[in-house]
Amino acid sequence: MEQREWKNLTLDIPEIYRRIGMPDADSERSRSFRSVIEKVRLQALEFIDARCIFAYFPVKISGREEILLDNRFPVKAAGSFFEGAEEVMVAVQTIGPQLLEESARLFQDGEMLEGMILDGCGTVAVDEVLELIRGLAIERASGQGLQTGYNLCPGGRQVPLEVQKTIFQLLDGSQIGVTLTETLLMSPVKSHSLMIPLGRCLSKPNSSCAITCEMCSGQYTCPHSRLKFQKTGESAVPEED
Repeated sequence: MEQREWKNLTLDIPEIYRRIGMPDADSERSRSFRSVIEKVRLQALEFIDARCIFAYFPVKISGREEILLDNRFPVKAAGSFFEGAEEVMVAVQTIGPQLLEESARLFQDGEMLEGMILDGCGTVAVDEVLELIRGLAIERASGQGLQTGYNLCPGGRQVPLEVQKTIFQLLDGSQIGVTLTETLLMSPVKSHSLMIPLGRCLSKPNSSCAITCEMCSGQYTCPHSRLKFQKTGESAVPEED
C-alpha cells in the first residue's frame, strides 16, 4: 500500500459555483457572490487535509457481472469495464473532518451562505483529489505500456455499494483516518473510494484525468451535473453492454 497527501489544492472557483448550484460564474448574479466565495475558498484551504491510500491488485472477470480481486475476493461489478484488465488500482481518499465540522458550525450559527460555500469547497476538493489519484494510475499505466479504464466507485451504476467491504479489506483506510460504518458509508463524510482498471487492451479505455458525470445515474437530474450545465471538455463514457 502507498499513501499520498496534497497540501496545495487549487479549488477552482467556477467549480465552487457549480457545486453551490450557480454554474454560470460570469453571470451578474453569480459575480455578486464572488467576494464571499473567494474568502471562504481561502478558509477552506486551511481546513483541508487531503490524503489517499492505494494499491494495485490483480483482477479478472470470474463470472457474469462478477470480477475476482487479488485472486481471492469475488465481487459484483459491470464486467465489460474490466474486459482486458490485468490489474486494478484500488484507492480510498479523504479531505479529513475539519472542513465538515466548520461547515456544520457555520450552519448552526446561522451563517448559511458561508456554510454552504464551505461545504461546496469540500466537494470540489474531493473531486480535485480524485483527479490527482487518477493521474497516479495514468502515470503507472503509461510507464508499463498499459491503458487505464474509468473510475468505478461503489454505489454507482457499475459497482454496488457492497464492494466497500472488500475495498476496506484490501486497504487499511484507518491509516488516513477513514473508517467504514455499518451502512457501508465512509467517515469522514467527504471521503471517496474507487477502482481503476489497467490493461494492455481494455474494452473501455479512458486516458483522461478529468472527473466526469456520465457514469452517474443522476447525471441529468443532479443540480450539480456538468452534463446538465453542458460543461465542455467531458469524455463520454460508453454504455454497458
